[in-house]
Amino acid sequence: MTQEEKFTLNTLQAFTACDFEAYRDRGETFRQRLTGAVLNALQLPDCWRTDCEMRGEWGGAYPVHLRLTRADAAGLAVELVSPSANSPLWSVMLNDLRTRSSVRLCVSYRFEPAVMSATLKKITEYTRAGFTGAGELVAALRMGGHAA
Repeated sequence: MTQEEKFTLNTLQAFTACDFEAYRDRGETFRQRLTGAVLNALQLPDCWRTDCEMRGEWGGAYPVHLRLTRADAAGLAVELVSPSANSPLWSVMLNDLRTRSSVRLCVSYRFEPAVMSATLKKITEYTRAGFTGAGELVAALRMGGHAA
């Protein structure tokens, strides 16, 4: 893939872990394009703040590593990671930084933005309902069958 080529959902879904690693190895600009394509496919509502790893500041284990947070849920972060040399899976985890608890929300061999967006909508619903205390959201997601 050249720098001018556009990512499509089909492209992201067809990429293997090796493809993601090869693309990341092409440099920061290419990694930014890859991350931007994932964010664009997710079509996040404005209530989500996004941060992404660009230079290995979070350990550099994944070609795409996003942290999503909400202003109304301090201490909670949703992390989305792409397949990598460490794992062939897309993974979404909710981390409660206050209790150091974590729950895996979804795992897939294929990039499924609709599934991931539905999970984020459920988190939005729960946080708006007041599940923002230490461990509360993790417990609510597990009890509601929205987490592994």
